[in-house]
Amino acid sequence: MSDIATPPMDEAAMAALQKYFDDSQLYYAIAFWVEAVFYGLYASLFFATCRIMLQKRAVDNFASKVFLICGTLIFLLASIHNFTSLYRLTRGYVDVVTPPGPVYYYFEFTRWDNFSHLVILAIVTWIGDGLVIYRCFLIWKKNYWIVIIPVLLMLTSMATTFVNWDYFQNPGKYDMVKLQPVFNMVFPLNLAQNVLTTGLIAYKIFMQHRQTRASGLQLSAAVNLVMVVRIIVESAAIYTFTLVIIIILFFLNHPAAVIPQHSLPPAIGVIFALIAVRTHVSRTESSNVRGTGGLPSNSFYPSWMAGHDESGRRQLNVPITVTTVTDQHDDAMALTPVKLRSNSISSQRMDPRSDRSFPPEMKV
Repeated sequence: MSDIATPPMDEAAMAALQKYFDDSQLYYAIAFWVEAVFYGLYASLFFATCRIMLQKRAVDNFASKVFLICGTLIFLLASIHNFTSLYRLTRGYVDVVTPPGPVYYYFEFTRWDNFSHLVILAIVTWIGDGLVIYRCFLIWKKNYWIVIIPVLLMLTSMATTFVNWDYFQNPGKYDMVKLQPVFNMVFPLNLAQNVLTTGLIAYKIFMQHRQTRASGLQLSAAVNLVMVVRIIVESAAIYTFTLVIIIILFFLNHPAAVIPQHSLPPAIGVIFALIAVRTHVSRTESSNVRGTGGLPSNSFYPSWMAGHDESGRRQLNVPITVTTVTDQHDDAMALTPVKLRSNSISSQRMDPRSDRSFPPEMKV
C-alpha cells in the first residue's frame, strides 16, 4: 500500500478520469492496428535491406557490421513488441482479465507483458539513438567533441527512463507531483538528441558537397551528396514527426498519445532501412540509367524510393574533365578526400560502380 496520501476526488474529477479511461480504451485498440501497419511496412523494408547486403556483400568493415547487427536487433525487438501487442489485445479485449473494462488491464504495469512493452520501446529507442550518434561520429572523422552533447542527452534520457521503470513497478515509493517533471523530460530529450545529431550529419555532408564542387570533383555516374542529405533528413523526419506528435499529445494529457507511442519501434527501424534502400536505389539508378528517369526493368525497388528529379531530361554523354579522389581512410572514416589529380576521360568509360560521392557509412 502506498505511504503517500491521495487527496479525495470530487465528482467532476471522477467524471473526467472516467472519460479518460473510456477514450483510452478506444485509442489502445487503434494503436495496435497502427503498429501492425507500421510493422508490415518495416518488415518489407528490412528484408529489402538484407537482400541488398547479401547481394552487394557490403558487410566488409566494422561500421557496416555494427549497423547490420543493430538493425537486425531492432527488427527482432520490434517483432516482439508487435507480438506482445497482439497478446495484450487478446488479454484485455477478449479475455477481459481486469474488469470492468479492457483499458484497466493496460494500466497495470506490474504485469510482465505491459512492463516488457515499455522496456522494449526504450531499448529500441536507445539502439536507434546510438546508431545515429555513431554515424555522426564517423562522418565527423571520429571527432569525440562533436558527439559529447548528443551522448549526454542520451544518457540523461536513459536515467529518466530508469526512474520511470522503477515507478511503474513500485508506484507507492514516489510522489507523482514531484516525479512529473521526470516523466515530462523523456521524449523532449529524445527529440533534442535526434534533431541535433541529424543536423550535424546533414551539415557535414553538405559542407563536403560544397568542397567537392569547389575542387571540381563531379562524377556523373555518382549520386550527388545533396541527395545523401535528402535521404538522411527525410528518413529521420519520420522519427522526428512521431516524437513531436507524442510530445504534443502527452503535454495535452490526451489518451491518443498511445497511438504514435506504440508505432515507435517499427518507425525507428523504418528510418535505417529507408536510408539503406534509398541510398542503394539512388546509386544504382545513377550508375545504370543516368538521365533515363527510371530503374532497370528487373529492379526490386520502386523508382519513387530513389528521390531523383523526374523531369526525364537525358544527360548528354560527352567527354568531361573530372577530378579523381584517392580515399585513404580506415574502415569507418568518412568524407576524407586527400589527393586530387585531374584526368580528362569520357563519361562513357567511367566506372559504373563509382560511388565516391558517398561516405562509407552510407554504403550498404
